[in-house]
Amino acid sequence: MKSRITIRLFGRVSVRCGKDDVLYRSATNAKEILAYLALNRRAPVPRETLAQLITRETSVDRSKKALRQALWQIRADLSRRNPEDARVLSVDGGWVELVMDDRVWLDVAEFEKAAGPPAPTDERAFPPRDVRQLVQAAELYRGELLQGWYQDWCLEERERLRRIYLEVLDKLFAHFEGEHNVDAGVAYAQLTLRTDPARECTHRGLMRLYRLSGDRASALRQYERCVELLQSELGVGPEEETRALEREIRAGRPPLRRHARGGPVEKESRARRTMGRKSRGS
Repeated sequence: MKSRITIRLFGRVSVRCGKDDVLYRSATNAKEILAYLALNRRAPVPRETLAQLITRETSVDRSKKALRQALWQIRADLSRRNPEDARVLSVDGGWVELVMDDRVWLDVAEFEKAAGPPAPTDERAFPPRDVRQLVQAAELYRGELLQGWYQDWCLEERERLRRIYLEVLDKLFAHFEGEHNVDAGVAYAQLTLRTDPARECTHRGLMRLYRLSGDRASALRQYERCVELLQSELGVGPEEETRALEREIRAGRPPLRRHARGGPVEKESRARRTMGRKSRGS
């Protein structure tokens, strides 16, 4: 009987065959190869690429030997429960592939599927989404990709998935703000700030939600927190839009406009963030 192979790459790496945790005692090379294959699952990977990945500047012969050992280790670990399970690792001549058949469950693949395609450029055209799918995507993101790994290929993929996660949270926040669901909106905004503490558009969203709930004091405290984090993280002050919102709230004025359901999702200016980091480092 085929075992269910569960691969989790968000947070701490985990590979399970049925109820058995495998690869946890394996060499680092085996784990890195399996993770790389999982993230590049859409096509076979050349053996040379994998060999260079784990051995860097070692000689060609040593690289090939290290790769053979890593592939053997992966197959041995996967076949502990059932020899058939090792077949998900396909080695065909000069190519290696993780076969994503119906027995393999990968958190990254499920996350990308639930997150859906990137949001349209014009956020005002944001279409109604299946909120349950977005909630599922947020739950699948247990932490940054391959936590504690610092290889170049890993860092690039980590940042790509982090951006998708923040986009998912933006969509959920926009949905719940439009629904006037303060508790849910605040919860997703806090998740966003846990990942990106200086995300100014999210601080503004929290200020709006607190005002919506009648909690003017919390809205103003959120502004102060925003100012503090922008200065400490980026070395910049808040945008005029944020300062204007603070003045409105302090004066007790009602919102200038109502945020419609599924309305615009604010995004940070990449140029602003880059300038902030440069000024902080100077």
